[in-house]
Amino acid sequence: MRRTVLAFVGLVILSQVVGYGQAARLHPHRIAVFGSSVANGRGDEFARDGYTGLLRALMAQRGWEVLNQSRGGDNTRTLMTRFAPEGAPDPKTRYLVTVNPSYVVVGLSFGNENLYESKTKAEKDAVYDGYLKGIRAVVDRARQNGIIPVVMLCYTRDLYTPEDYEYVRRANVEQAQWDVPTVNVLGAIDDGKGHWALGWDDKHPQASGHREFLYSFVPSLFEALEKGKPNPVKASGGGFARITSGVAPLTFAPQETMHPFALSVMVRTQDTGTLAAVTGSTLLTRTETRLSEEKPFTATTLYGDKPFTASLVVQNGRFGYKSAAGTVVDSGVRADGQWHHIVLSHFTARGESLLFVDGKAVGSVAERLEPTRFVIGGSGAAGTAAPKQADYKDVFLYRAGLNADEVAASNQGKMLKGSLEIYAPLTDADFKADSTIENRAQSLTALKVGSDRVVHVDEGTSTR
Repeated sequence: MRRTVLAFVGLVILSQVVGYGQAARLHPHRIAVFGSSVANGRGDEFARDGYTGLLRALMAQRGWEVLNQSRGGDNTRTLMTRFAPEGAPDPKTRYLVTVNPSYVVVGLSFGNENLYESKTKAEKDAVYDGYLKGIRAVVDRARQNGIIPVVMLCYTRDLYTPEDYEYVRRANVEQAQWDVPTVNVLGAIDDGKGHWALGWDDKHPQASGHREFLYSFVPSLFEALEKGKPNPVKASGGGFARITSGVAPLTFAPQETMHPFALSVMVRTQDTGTLAAVTGSTLLTRTETRLSEEKPFTATTLYGDKPFTASLVVQNGRFGYKSAAGTVVDSGVRADGQWHHIVLSHFTARGESLLFVDGKAVGSVAERLEPTRFVIGGSGAAGTAAPKQADYKDVFLYRAGLNADEVAASNQGKMLKGSLEIYAPLTDADFKADSTIENRAQSLTALKVGSDRVVHVDEGTSTR
């Protein structure tokens, strides 16, 4: 009798383990958000689960479900105690494997790891190393259980010092190069100093801040993962695209609302004109006093104002940025017929656009944008001249702003994938009108080819 009971118990345990490992087969469209208080919706004055609730609403339109398996106060150590129950599950505990998700969004940051509370460099270094190892452990264990992981990168805290902010930025650059999809929420909510641009208290965003978190998700990420789209890798060689007097040679229109963004491209030209353009709506802010957890705070709402066009240009022989209001940021870097790395990085929440050339910040302008269309190789409108001839390669479009550290890393050839929606090497053999071109990012969107002259050119070909 005892052997029979033991055998039965063994079969039950085995069936539970097999069941946890078969999550992808059982629930192919189920996502579990597994994190701490921000992932649990803290700070959302409407009590709608914060960015998790917003992600739930977005993905429901696509036939997916999103479960909230988060708990306030968790860090990389306590989170793992909720990965799977030991013995009978505690009905008051939100475990991960018991809900059989196919995908897990790991939503932690340094806030509960005691980064700020650690006072010496040695202590902070230990927190940094422990955090990265802890997140990696969650990723590895998820994969061992048949669950595909997505990692939220580190975000802000109002108490952070410049030293703390440096650790956050460094962690994000490192994790954005991992072999796992990442979401760059720092690029959505950072005020430029490591604090909340739209916060509720020291550790949490308000409802509008949670919405900025949502906008940093690539909307088709999970569908791309479902189709087995691989981790993107940088193209090596293979040529580039040459565009002659273009109007709208390559375009992209986001499928879902986009706020923060970064457009990165390699350009080679000697001619004056518009290299790329962004159109959409400018945004204004409205503030009012609201209550969250019975505490009054200043809530900020972003709303549409008027249409805009902004552009990357060559003007007076130098690369620059013409803002939505017409202000020109002159980089001082000449368009000399050599390859140059141009990045336009926009942070909607804090209301700032930054221009980088060859990995260095060259200027910024105050503005708040909601882009609806991107054009590479022209202005998108007749009557505004593009360069007579320009070469383009390695177009990156992120759903997050990139800070100076991230731009410098990208300029050094590092492949950053946090919130990456488009990576088009522009090495396609041809560019036929109305076709889409290769996109290596884990998304199902792509640049579309217009009717302008775009041709493939092999490396080693001059600008003339």
